[in-house]
Amino acid sequence: MTKLSDGLLLSLLKVLLLPLAPAPAQESTSASTPGSPLSPSEYERFFALLTPTWKAETTCRLRATHGCGNPTLVQLDQYENHGLVPDGAVCSDLPYASWFESFCQFTQYRCSNHVYYAKRVRCSQPVSILSPNTYKEVEVAAEVAPTTMTSPFLSHITGETFQSQDVGHW
Repeated sequence: MTKLSDGLLLSLLKVLLLPLAPAPAQESTSASTPGSPLSPSEYERFFALLTPTWKAETTCRLRATHGCGNPTLVQLDQYENHGLVPDGAVCSDLPYASWFESFCQFTQYRCSNHVYYAKRVRCSQPVSILSPNTYKEVEVAAEVAPTTMTSPFLSHITGETFQSQDVGHW
């Protein structure tokens, strides 16, 4: 019965969203680089595909059951990223969750927190500064014995525990 309902949801999504609208209009050549975020007007057109909210919720149910690798969802994610789903960290317009380790993690967070229309944006800092591995690299370079520091927010998003120096300024 679950497979039947999953199949129906997938078919519904394909009918509603695919074939997707034509690629977003090219507003500037640098903004439309494959893997880059959509512009505000491109997002407006993209989110029109997921309006009303039940369409976004249907997409989220499929993402929860089939994961980010589902071909239909990959196509939707490619459309949201000028044709190429980016590897590595991405940033968002959410003030309380400004970056994620991957685009998949961003889409899952958007779904699980019902912020269906949150946008991916260009990162204001280089991705390497945002990467959790940066903390580990700093420790190794400083040759300081690490102490465990967990951030409830970051652990919620990434499921990881970060290592950092005990600075004493917290």
